[in-house]
Amino acid sequence: MKDLQPNILNDYEHLITRAIERWGEEDDFPVLEGLERKALDDYLFEYQRILDSEGSQKAQLTKYGIIAILPVIVLSAFPESMLPWGKYSLIAGVVAGVILALLVKGLVMLLVRARLSRLKRANPELAAFSASVEIYQKNKQ
Repeated sequence: MKDLQPNILNDYEHLITRAIERWGEEDDFPVLEGLERKALDDYLFEYQRILDSEGSQKAQLTKYGIIAILPVIVLSAFPESMLPWGKYSLIAGVVAGVILALLVKGLVMLLVRARLSRLKRANPELAAFSASVEIYQKNKQ
């Protein structure tokens, strides 16, 4: 269960902010030219909000688990003789539930990517700066 606990200080917003605080004074650190720190903070907050929109890992597992068992619950409402798969209806329900949960997860991931892409297109300078800070931080470690 410890793996399911969120580590708040390891998110994207804190990663960039800590890198700026730690190495911001060095000569080879990326420069925030013509941009205000408040605009960067707002961009990072919005970026992190989009990343967090899926919820915690525990909430995701609960949500997709419930979606996965819904077809089994629906199929259990009918007698086995009425179902087209007969005694294999439970297996068909589980397979359908897993496929449905994976489709929902894929749609949510696609939505998050689209929102991040839209945010980056709206703020190209801030996106480029935060990406360069992230690369700088990875090279320093």
